[in-house]
Amino acid sequence: MRWYRELSITAQIICKALAVLSLILLVVGLVVTFFLYPFEKPLAFVVGLLAGTILSVLKVVLLEKSLTKSMDMDGKTAKNYSNFQMVARYFLTILVLLVAAFFRNVIGIFGTVAGILALQPAAYIAAWRIRQLQLDKPSPSGE
Repeated sequence: MRWYRELSITAQIICKALAVLSLILLVVGLVVTFFLYPFEKPLAFVVGLLAGTILSVLKVVLLEKSLTKSMDMDGKTAKNYSNFQMVARYFLTILVLLVAAFFRNVIGIFGTVAGILALQPAAYIAAWRIRQLQLDKPSPSGE
């Protein structure tokens, strides 16, 4: 868990939001796979959701490390480095989706996509939570 403590507060909040959203998606997804969408096995959905969530957390960690490292570079080098890192994260996402597609009996594509897409609402939740934390801080003037 050392890697988690080394993340910024923003990245930590995003990871926590991803965990909570994944639990919600787990419950909703299991209900859907049991009753409404019988084409994906519940265990495959759970494995896919876990794979998608792990990928999303990995993308948050890689993005933060990329941004931190690029801050120490000059402009053009930082831009090229950031672009390369962005493309690498896209390829990582494509790779996980391809693995889920090829091993669809083990890794459910529905769960994988749900775990990957959970990153967007987690970012919005993190932004809302950070705003709440900033509003709760006492003002510097002591009012």
